[in-house]
Amino acid sequence: MSMLKKTLSAVGAGLLLLIALSAWALSSPVGASPDDDFHLASIWCGNGEREGLCGPGDDEKSRLIPDKAANSICYAFQPETDASCQGEDFLDEGITLAESDRVNSGSQYPSGFYFWNSFFASDNIAVSTIMIRIANAALFAALTVGTWLLLPRRFRLTLSAGIALTFVPLAAFLVPSTNPSSWSIMSMAILFPALLGFFATSGVQRIALGGVVVFAALLGLGARGDSAAYTAVAICAAVVLSFRTQKRFWLSAALPAALLILAAIAFLTAGQTGVALGGMSGGAPVASKPVLLIENIFGMPMLWGGVFGIDWGLGWLDTMMPPIVWGCTLFVAAGALFISLRWQGWRKLVAVAGTGFAALAVPLYILVQSGVTVGFEVQPRYILPLVTLFMMTAIAPSSGTEAVHARGVHFTREQTWAIAVLLTIANSVALYANMRRYTGPGTLHPSGDVDWWWAAGPTPLVTWLLGSAAFGAIMALFAYTTVIAARADASDALASGENTGTNGVDPRAAATVG
Repeated sequence: MSMLKKTLSAVGAGLLLLIALSAWALSSPVGASPDDDFHLASIWCGNGEREGLCGPGDDEKSRLIPDKAANSICYAFQPETDASCQGEDFLDEGITLAESDRVNSGSQYPSGFYFWNSFFASDNIAVSTIMIRIANAALFAALTVGTWLLLPRRFRLTLSAGIALTFVPLAAFLVPSTNPSSWSIMSMAILFPALLGFFATSGVQRIALGGVVVFAALLGLGARGDSAAYTAVAICAAVVLSFRTQKRFWLSAALPAALLILAAIAFLTAGQTGVALGGMSGGAPVASKPVLLIENIFGMPMLWGGVFGIDWGLGWLDTMMPPIVWGCTLFVAAGALFISLRWQGWRKLVAVAGTGFAALAVPLYILVQSGVTVGFEVQPRYILPLVTLFMMTAIAPSSGTEAVHARGVHFTREQTWAIAVLLTIANSVALYANMRRYTGPGTLHPSGDVDWWWAAGPTPLVTWLLGSAAFGAIMALFAYTTVIAARADASDALASGENTGTNGVDPRAAATVG
C-alpha cells in the first residue's frame, strides 16, 4: 500500500471512528456513565471556583455544584425508567448551584481529566456534556490514527486488533463519556503499541512515537489512580518484548524508566490507591480470606466477561446487553487468543503471562481485601485497560532472535472478515440497546417521536444508522488493511527464505491469502 493510500485510509478510518463514537455519545442522556453525578460536578469544579459554575462549600469537602448534575441521574438503577424523568426543561440553559460533597474536592481522583474537560463547562449542562463526549471521542480517534501511521507495519495489528477485539460494548460506551475511565482506556490502548514502536524505530519516527508514549501515559495518570499501576504493567511488558543486549536499547530505556518513576509517584499519591489497598467495602467480609480467594478465582471470568457485555450492564450497570452482543464479542476475542497459543519465544511467554497475571491479581486482591465476591465493588470498567493490554500482548510481535517471532500473530482472510462482521453486528445491537433504554418506545421511528431525546441534532434512528454504518466501514477497512499486511508479510518471509509464516504455515501458502 502506497504512503498516500495508507494515509488516506487512516484519516478516513479516523473520521469513521469519530462518527461511530459520536453516535455512542448521543445514545445516552446527561449523567448516564457510572457515578456521573460525581464526575460532572468534579468537571464543573475542575478549574476551581468560577462564577455561576462552581463555588465554595461550607467545608473543604463540599462545593456548590450545578443542581442538574445531581438531578440528571433520576433513572439510575431503574432500567424501566427512561431519561424523560429529567423533566422538560432539563436541556434548557440555566443551572442553580447547590451544595454537595459528591465532588472531587480532595485527592480521590487525579485532577487532569477534570481540569481539561472543565473548559467545556457552561450553564447549559446538556450542550457541555455532548461537547465533552465528542471531544474525548475525537481525541481517541486522533491518537489511534496518528499512532497507526507512525508504527512500523508489524505493530499495526497489535494496535488495531487489540482495540477492536476489546472495544465493544463497554469501551465504546465509556470512551465518549464524562467518566475518567475514558482516558484510562485510551491510555492503555495507545501506550503499549506506541512503546513497542518506539523501541523498534529511529530518527524522527522514534521521537514522534516517544511523544505519543509520554502523552498516553499522562492521560492515564491524569485520569485514575489505578491507571498508574496499569502504566507500569504495560511498560514492563513492552520492555520484555523489545529487550536487546545493545547500547541503543539501554539508552532508549531511559524514557520508560522515567515514566515508571512517574507512575509510581502517581500511584502512591492517589486517593484511590489507599481505598483499593485497604478494601472498598465497609461491611463485614462474607467469608474468610482463603474462601474468598477461591470463590473469586472461580468467579473471575464473570468480571472479565463484563468487558464484552455479559452479565454486567452499561451505564449504572442497569442497561443489559442482548446475548447476541456478548456472543459475538466473546467468540472473536476467544478465537484471537486461541490463535495466539503457539510458541513464540520465552520473552513472549513472560510478557503474556505477566499481563494475564495482572488482569487476575489486581481485581482479586481488591475483592479479597474488600471481603466480597465477584459482582460487588470491582466493576469491569476498572480492569478493561488490563484486558486490552493482555489482548495486545498476545497479538504483539517480539524482538526475539527468530524472525518468525518478530511478526507476531496473523489472521487469515476468513478470520479477519469474520471478526469484522461479528463486531459490526455486536456494535449495532449494543448501540440500539443502549439508546432504547433511555428513549423509550419509538426509537426506530423515522419521526423521532420518543419519550426522551436531545433538543437538536439527528433523530435516534438516524443516529443509530450512521453510527452502525460508520463502525461497519471501520471494520471493513480493518479487514482490508489486515489482509494486505498479511500478504506483504508472507511475501517478505518468502523472499527471506523463512520456513514458517502466517500462523505457522508455509509462507508460500500464506502469500495466497487475500
